[in-house]
Amino acid sequence: MSFVGGVARAALRRGAVGSVLCAVALASFSSPVAAQGGASSASIPTVIRNFPKILAVTIVADEHLLATFQQRVSSWFDDGTEVRITATSEVDLKQLLATSATEVRAWIVPLSAERALLTVSCITAETGPRHLVREVRIRNGFDELGLERLASIVHSAFVALSEGVEGVEREQAERELGEAGVSASSLAPPSTLAVLTPPRAPLPPAATQKADTAPIMRPKDDPASGAALLVATGYGVRWRGAEGLGQGPSVALGVQLRGNSTDFDVLLSGQFLLRSAFAAEPFSASVQTSALRLRAGIEPRLRSSLFGQALVGVGADIARISASAADNPTDAAGRLSPHTNGSQWRSAADLTLGIVRRGESLDVGLYAQATFSFEDVRYSAATSDGETLLVRPWPVQPSLGIQGRFRGAL
Repeated sequence: MSFVGGVARAALRRGAVGSVLCAVALASFSSPVAAQGGASSASIPTVIRNFPKILAVTIVADEHLLATFQQRVSSWFDDGTEVRITATSEVDLKQLLATSATEVRAWIVPLSAERALLTVSCITAETGPRHLVREVRIRNGFDELGLERLASIVHSAFVALSEGVEGVEREQAERELGEAGVSASSLAPPSTLAVLTPPRAPLPPAATQKADTAPIMRPKDDPASGAALLVATGYGVRWRGAEGLGQGPSVALGVQLRGNSTDFDVLLSGQFLLRSAFAAEPFSASVQTSALRLRAGIEPRLRSSLFGQALVGVGADIARISASAADNPTDAAGRLSPHTNGSQWRSAADLTLGIVRRGESLDVGLYAQATFSFEDVRYSAATSDGETLLVRPWPVQPSLGIQGRFRGAL
């Protein structure tokens, strides 16, 4: 028994020693793993503390672009960032990479009708001075699509700097400016830069300008003076009262004159309302209506690519009416006969309110409309006791519809 007990105690001591050694080994192994895990977590980018909440953008363009560009850039921010837009007619090369501890500074410089230069600079205690240089491709200068593209890239550059995932030092930023064709030899001193006021007239290149660098110029298609062709098609429904629900396709052709923040439309439109049957006891009738309108109105900008729409139209509804005696005529119906089928012109006007989301050239819109009839439209029967009113359509008829539209420059 003592021998067995001694063996057991020795085994227990060896087990205890083994447990201690295992614990030490596991602890030594887990330390570098924990260190690696900590390093991995530290490498995940986070928003830089004390990053400025003010974005100051200077754009080399006419002042009439300020209102719309301010709205476009601000619409991309929902975190309380304050956006300030300044227009200038001169470029100071020293200011392209200027930094501030209280704000993020950005410059937008048109290099040609299809290229613009964007620089974004900031300075924080965590990162020091950091810069981003981007060459932005724009199709037609500072038109609505070009400004929207610039606004989105300004936002993405701001976010990249705030998260610390991008940004280079000044020396690298200066090299990137040179690769974009911007250097002391390609930008004249501020005192010799021409003001960007002559429409569509490129500035004469400086004597030392590189041959492959386009001069700074006014955008090719100025939103304040441009015009667009409008071609639209849609589908709508109209509540007419006694005549029943009218529905059918519509087409429109017109011109849009673009302004700073509001566009002006002139349209010639038509809608074909499919034939619908309704009861006018003791008769049954049906009507097919073609609505012709000349409309004019405005499209104010609500947000970046979202526009309102308000149109006033005048014209006529051409109603093609047919009637017949009811299937089970009453005694009164047996003594009455409907007039010959025919067409009726009804002068009318309408008011349209809608909302349009614009794309590059294709737009989609929803609208509500009220049609006002200037005619006293009624369905009546002549009897021995005189004229008897059967039914009367609504004098004001509401409508709802959807529309797709092509918009191209003239």
